[in-house]
Amino acid sequence: MGKVISKAPLPVKFEIIFQELNNYNFNGYIVQSVKGNCIEEGALFFRGGEIVACIVECMTLKQTFKSDQAIEYFFNQTKGEGFFQAVELSRSQVDLVTAFDEKILITNKISLKDLPKLIPDSFEAKFLIQNEKDDLLGRFGLNVLKNQKN
Repeated sequence: MGKVISKAPLPVKFEIIFQELNNYNFNGYIVQSVKGNCIEEGALFFRGGEIVACIVECMTLKQTFKSDQAIEYFFNQTKGEGFFQAVELSRSQVDLVTAFDEKILITNKISLKDLPKLIPDSFEAKFLIQNEKDDLLGRFGLNVLKNQKN
């Protein structure tokens, strides 16, 4: 759905992309996929050049984060190995997407001057797949011992 207006490999300088989309009064979304311990995907929605919604997920772990909670994950993904696309929509299409799932709407407005504080210097895998071999204590019902320090 929509017209792809930009695509590129990750990592990227998201501050530059955000500035361009803001100046263009962009309506649409950025979708990205990165490889950490698993494939992470995120979508950031814009209305009139401003960020209005966000969702991030890892299907392998069946974990999804929405709204302000997803922003940290999304900006982390901009520093990972993967790709992104910016897809233009009409303003009414953006409104339809956000009306369909209001839980993705962000509550704290993000300005260009705030971006450097929100975007990390490097990618950190946030979705962690626990190796079953490493869960020896759990297999024997001794999970309480995992957090104890010697």
